[in-house]
Amino acid sequence: MPHSPSHFVDVARLTRLTQYFATEAVRAGDVASFPPPAALAGLPAIEKRRLLDGLLTIRPPRPIRDDDAREDLDALLAAEAAERVRAAGAPDALELAALAHSHGAGGALGERVALWRGDLTALRAGAIVNAANSAMLGCRVPGHACIDNVIHAVAGPGLRAECAAHMDSRGGRPEETGRALLTSGHHLPAAHVIHTVGPVVEGEVGEEHRRLLASSYRSVLDAAEAAGLDSVGLCSVSTGVFGYPKEEAAPLVLDTIEAWLAAHPASRMRIVVCAFAEVDVIAYDKALAARLPKIGRASCRERV
Repeated sequence: MPHSPSHFVDVARLTRLTQYFATEAVRAGDVASFPPPAALAGLPAIEKRRLLDGLLTIRPPRPIRDDDAREDLDALLAAEAAERVRAAGAPDALELAALAHSHGAGGALGERVALWRGDLTALRAGAIVNAANSAMLGCRVPGHACIDNVIHAVAGPGLRAECAAHMDSRGGRPEETGRALLTSGHHLPAAHVIHTVGPVVEGEVGEEHRRLLASSYRSVLDAAEAAGLDSVGLCSVSTGVFGYPKEEAAPLVLDTIEAWLAAHPASRMRIVVCAFAEVDVIAYDKALAARLPKIGRASCRERV
């Protein structure tokens, strides 16, 4: 789950928010029913936060019309974001070890790219990347651990509203695969989010899958550079429920980044490849080892 109450949680605020959004969801028809306010008030804080997260996950992109509820939610999300960053050690994209130091990589890839295992939603960066679906409104499945769901949960409803405005400007047409959309980061420590829809793989990876995945990463880097950002944190696009094998994606991602850097020699943007799980670390360490015959470099696991 993206959120869990810590020692600083304002239980009264959490109770008000859970009751407000539960009532709103019933009135709007988002859910058929919900426990009455008295029952909600008696729940443990962790259960209230889980319910609130679920209510916000399924909530359509509509305004929060109650000023007090909007202020309470902003305060809650800001406090949780600050705690998340503190607990992660306040990682900064500009301060992470580059591949030249961590893996002995040479050239622009070694100087400008870092491989980091950590929580992307705790990273201070110019932007982080969201592996979105073509509806561009978040995962909307309560409790689902995909990066799309987690980023929207941490950023707050403002992110979905901004994405919805973009989709409205397109007449509701699904977002094309391989493109990128830059939005605000809202409550994330990153200033922006860059959303991209990667390819869906069913069966073996084909040339079109490779082309589209490379296009997603190029589009992300182009968007970050065009916005003048100092750094961008990349997630693993398409390697979750979209089915792209991690061990095949990692070398393609590195090749795409290296080619982009060669085409943009004046860029000073720091690129962070975020390896969230052990399997991601293994895939990238293997891909880097294949590029660099010298053995004895530290892996991403040793730097966490």
